[in-house]
This record gives sequence, structure tokens and C-alpha cells, in this order.
Amino acid sequence: MLAVLQINTTFRTQNYMKLNKIFPWIIIGIIVLAGSPFILGVIWPRINDVQTGQTPQYADIQPQRFNQPAEKVFDAALALSQATGWEIRESKREQGLIEAVATTRLFKFKDDVTITISNDGSATVVNVRSKSRIGKGDMGTNARRIRAFQAELAKRL
Repeated sequence: MLAVLQINTTFRTQNYMKLNKIFPWIIIGIIVLAGSPFILGVIWPRINDVQTGQTPQYADIQPQRFNQPAEKVFDAALALSQATGWEIRESKREQGLIEAVATTRLFKFKDDVTITISNDGSATVVNVRSKSRIGKGDMGTNARRIRAFQAELAKRL
């Protein structure tokens, strides 16, 4: 009987020692999960709609200006949109409007992209808006999409 009691006591002691090692990690995990919205908010603003020249959180994303005819810029923007894999919903050359849907790779979220091309004196101005359909924050996806589009369009023109 004494041997059974000793084994049982030893077993309980070993379990408590395991819990003492795991418990701090559980607390750290809870703190990280609870703080993740704050941490993500520091890295990316909690927005899901980014537009060139209109989004204070991304002041560096401004409309592009080209010394090219609007028709040429429109053709390049449309070709780039198609090459990027966006689903073109509408393209109106005479209005300088391209509407597309971009799908994120991992979760397959649908984001709406609108490109407007207009004349400003002798320059052609390209504005881009990228807006997530769901969620309050996009973890920087829309801003990255616009930056990548702008960089590639500048290369093509």
C-alpha cells in the first residue's frame, strides 16, 4: 500500500512540474494574442481602403504623372492590370476608367481596384484606389498593391 501511495505521489509531482514549465508559456501566448491588434496597428494602419493622394496613413502614395498621351497611359495601365491577374470588370477608354477585382493569394479575399486616368494640362495623371470588401484592416495589402502597380506602370512608360 505504501508503494502505491509513493508511486501516486511521484506521478502527481511530475505532472505539477510539467505544468509549472508550461504555465508561463500559456501566459505569454495569451499576452501576445491579446496584444496582437495593438502590435499590428503599429505596423499597419487599421484601414481597408487606400487611394492615391487621399489616404493620410499612406501619405507617400500619391497620383502618378506622365508626359505621355492619356491613350498610351490607359493602354499600359489596362495591360498591366490584366498581366497582374486582376479580373477586369469594366474599362472605359473615353472616361479613363478601369475597374478590376484583385484576389489575395492566401485567403482568396476579393478587393476592388479602380484606376482613373485624366489630363492635367500637358500631363496625364493616374489615380488608383484599392479597397477590401470585407474586414476593417488589410494588414497593408492595398497599399502594397498600389505601390507595386505604380512601380510597374512607371517601368512600362
